[in-house]
Amino acid sequence: MLDWWEKNFATLELGDRRLNERAMLIGYALSQGFGKALSEIFNSGTMLKRAYEFLPTQKYNFPA
Repeated sequence: MLDWWEKNFATLELGDRRLNERAMLIGYALSQGFGKALSEIFNSGTMLKRAYEFLPTQKYNFPA
């Protein structure tokens, strides 16, 4: 799944370094735990909360 992560996140640019880094961390974790529940992928409550808060963000239009 690392190829998927590189293909989808390697050139990510959200306009803010912190958002880019968070998206890359979330994407990498998802690629490593593909098919698992988010609570299994993110063992830290803080990271799980950040992932849930980040994922439904609608202010960005990602190319299909």
